[in-house]
Amino acid sequence: MNSNVCFICFSINNWEKRRARKQQFMLHLSLRDDVEKVMYIEPPLNVFRLVFFPFSELKTLDNRNRWSRALQFKVERSTESKKLFIFTPVFFIPFAYRIQFIYNLNRYLSLFIIKTMLRSLEFYNIVLWLYHPFDYPLIKWFKNKVLSIFDWAEDWAEYFTEYSSKKRAATGRLEEHIIKDADIVFLVSAKMLRKAKLLNENSHYMLDGTVYELFQGNSDCPPEDLENIRKPLIGYVGTIGHRVDMGLLQHICKNLTFCSLILIGNVLIAPSDIAVLKSYKNIYFLGGKDYNDLGSYMQHFDVSILPYKPELTSSFPTKLLDYFAAGKPVVSTNLIEIQRFKDIVCIANSNDEFIDHIRKALSENSVDLKTRRISVAENNSWAHRAEEIMGLINKGILQ
Repeated sequence: MNSNVCFICFSINNWEKRRARKQQFMLHLSLRDDVEKVMYIEPPLNVFRLVFFPFSELKTLDNRNRWSRALQFKVERSTESKKLFIFTPVFFIPFAYRIQFIYNLNRYLSLFIIKTMLRSLEFYNIVLWLYHPFDYPLIKWFKNKVLSIFDWAEDWAEYFTEYSSKKRAATGRLEEHIIKDADIVFLVSAKMLRKAKLLNENSHYMLDGTVYELFQGNSDCPPEDLENIRKPLIGYVGTIGHRVDMGLLQHICKNLTFCSLILIGNVLIAPSDIAVLKSYKNIYFLGGKDYNDLGSYMQHFDVSILPYKPELTSSFPTKLLDYFAAGKPVVSTNLIEIQRFKDIVCIANSNDEFIDHIRKALSENSVDLKTRRISVAENNSWAHRAEEIMGLINKGILQ
């Protein structure tokens, strides 16, 4: 038996989606010499939806590939790491996310297939890595694991706003169970860490990271969809959802008419909610981009922004370290989790102050500040995070 560990990650994000915390952790763990293999298990597909909504389910190439993989019970090896495998399970019974018993039954049935694959691929010394509180039973069902980890990346009881108060309370109880019973818990905010420590002393604050090399360089040729946009460029990269302050974005467009506001990311809110924004001539919605291409955009920003509503943002903003890696000034609303970087981030307490900070940042060409930002990004790479994780895992195994 190999002494190196193997990771089994039950994720809540598809592999082909933007490279977020879940994918980056598993990718960079798989690149380490002390990790034997990694299995990244995508969120399950439901046959019920394929039968009744085939056009919706098979609309995109990524979805078609996912269904092909799932229906063939096929494990794919990642092109980014020879030790990383991707599998998409199938749920055959509908309404799994509405009723916990149905979810458990589906997961239990799919587990027979998953365990067969793990044996054939010789996965030993398994570290079970979980994200969703619904997967709490897996801690008991994976009897041959050496450790279990819960990466508490969202406060799920608050995240599921569409749930009834009763269902959210039930989700909260599942969170407490999984935090208590996991061997190690990772958190994305100080607030969540304080809560987790009451249930599990082996809880640790684990920031996101960055692939800082992707954001280096100063190409004179911007991406094609930036070429004809007037500078200076104020840029935001990330999902455009309920956390983004639309009023603040309007304030930027209205008061900085000599600038162009660039938004890169998928829009997850109703068209009516951004109709006013689209009426401004100095705002550009460029849509989602491949993670590996983001550096070529950020290199041409004059200022990067984090326009989040503080009351809806308790976790560390993922894109901050990517912004640092590009070396450009960053202006943010007053978010709790960025206070540690207040010496290199302009933090605004009002919309007017946000505008003032952008004006100041546009005239700031300090080589020292740029070097400090890049240095912070380099010291917070995903590879560094993998190193921290393995240190805690080895300590947990020895205990």
